[in-house]
Amino acid sequence: MTGRDDTATTAGVKALLTSGVVTACLYAQRPQDRPCCEAVGVVRYGPTTLCADCDRRRSAVGKGMAPVRLPDPSALLEVIAAQHACRHADIALRHAVSSARRAGQPWSAIGAVLGTTRQAAQQRFNEPVVATDPLTPDQHAQPASPGPNRRR
Repeated sequence: MTGRDDTATTAGVKALLTSGVVTACLYAQRPQDRPCCEAVGVVRYGPTTLCADCDRRRSAVGKGMAPVRLPDPSALLEVIAAQHACRHADIALRHAVSSARRAGQPWSAIGAVLGTTRQAAQQRFNEPVVATDPLTPDQHAQPASPGPNRRR
């Protein structure tokens, strides 16, 4: 674990813990005792699991017991970050295709730049863009304007 406390890492740690794939550190729910706890366990002493930071700071926990190293959760955090990036990239691509269509670009041109056929591009991107994972927070603040053929 890198020790970074940014939003993406925090969300990734929460996803790992709720998935049940990793075990939480003993101090994860007690930030008053260990404010630098990384939450995800990397070593186990009997029934007690500790993150790397809490393992470095431990005093009596696990003394006399052999540590059992757990798989490094960093690789799983990378998978979560890559999945998140793919979602954002897909939304950005859908927005770009919608913009190209509004600018008058034909499906054949869009297909050509995507390395696919006109029909494949149209089948993939002809649906309206649904912002389930917005690119910017202010997108929700802007009311959607009705199209030229729609009534209010």
